[in-house]
This record gives sequence, C-alpha cells and structure tokens, in this order.
Amino acid sequence: MLRIWDVVPTCLPLVVRRCHACASGRFRANGKFRVNAHHKLIDAWLLALCAGCGETTKLTVLERVNVRSIRPGLLDRLHDNDPFLTAELLQDPAVQRRNRIALDWDNAWRLEIGEPDHLDSEGIDVAVRFPVTSPSRSSAEPG
Repeated sequence: MLRIWDVVPTCLPLVVRRCHACASGRFRANGKFRVNAHHKLIDAWLLALCAGCGETTKLTVLERVNVRSIRPGLLDRLHDNDPFLTAELLQDPAVQRRNRIALDWDNAWRLEIGEPDHLDSEGIDVAVRFPVTSPSRSSAEPG
C-alpha cells in the first residue's frame, strides 16, 4: 500500500546573521518591508528581528533601482507586506549573497503522515511530497 506523506512549512526559516546588539546569531523575518524612494530610485528592505533581543535589521532587496525597471506587481507586493514575497525573497540566492546571510531550516518543516492504518508487522511504501517550494539543498531533515 502506497502512503503519501507531506512535508509542510511551519514557519519561515531563521536568518543566520550576527546581531550587533546582543551577539545572537539568528533573526526572524517579520514579513514587513520598508520601501524608500529617492526621486526615481527605489530602495527596499525586508525587516527581520533578532531572536535574542528583538533588534531590527534590514535585508536589502532593492538598492538604488530605477522605479521604471521594477515590475509593478513587485512594488505592490512590497507595499502590501506580502508574506509569500517574504518567503520567496528569503530563498532567493541573489538576496542571500547581497546580504551575506544563510538560512536555518531547523524546525521550519513538519512531516504529516496522516493516520496509521496498517498493522505494526506490515511494511508500507511511502512517497514524500513537498507541496511548497523547498530549499534547493534539502540536506536537513524536516522537524
């Protein structure tokens, strides 16, 4: 009998970065963006809070980008603090490189196996699905 197990997200991954205030090594993205305009140039940051002291850090998303070169949908999503955009940007390799961050995926996933309906002595076949986008390197086991 084939059973399908789903790996589902429980929260966003933690951002691995040293806090200048308390020396903690983890930040939690709070899903809010700050957008600033300088004439026709736009800067945008994803805000994250230190897991130790609550200090805010800014992760650069856009830096001195001409407003005409930004997709209107992206600008709307930044202004609306779109939680799906937060997840997309955290996994974006360009954003990770620009901000010199890594992601801590521990406890960010849960394995849903449903109700066991087999006897303990029986073997089962299992297929594991990731219904949402997972990190490209999935060496970490789900929580």
